Amino acid sequence: MINTSEPELLDAVKSLLNDQRFGSQLQLTRALSLRGFDNVTQTRISRLLKKVGAIKFRNNNNDAVYRLPLKQHIPRAKQSIDSVILEIKHNHMQIIIKTVIGAATLISKIVEDMGEQLGVLACMASDNTILVIPCDVSNIEETTNNLINYLDMNCHS
Repeated sequence: MINTSEPELLDAVKSLLNDQRFGSQLQLTRALSLRGFDNVTQTRISRLLKKVGAIKFRNNNNDAVYRLPLKQHIPRAKQSIDSVILEIKHNHMQIIIKTVIGAATLISKIVEDMGEQLGVLACMASDNTILVIPCDVSNIEETTNNLINYLDMNCHS
């Protein structure tokens, strides 16, 4: 039994996701167990998957499997957030934020921190797209502008 320290587990998860395809967290748990990482809970697997930036996508067989993004472009400390945001737009019902691959989860966490006081009810992120649900669609233009200002965007589409 290997001590399940976070860095070792993260490396093992990355290695497994690079080498194999897993359709469930249980499959990944079993694979980690075969590598000597016992007693890793589903909750911990979920956190590990988020930390490594794993996403679920449909492969050629239309199976949903976990994988690491091809390239993660997360802003460095001195790099502005707007350098990873490609566009912000709405359709009078929902707001969409397009980012570079791998940045949507980070940006969605920032957007969720805006909270309802700035018009954001909730949001969901994929690899490069964030769906923002406004509190009130009649104020969607104001919410979109709040997002642009909050994310310090120089321009938007």
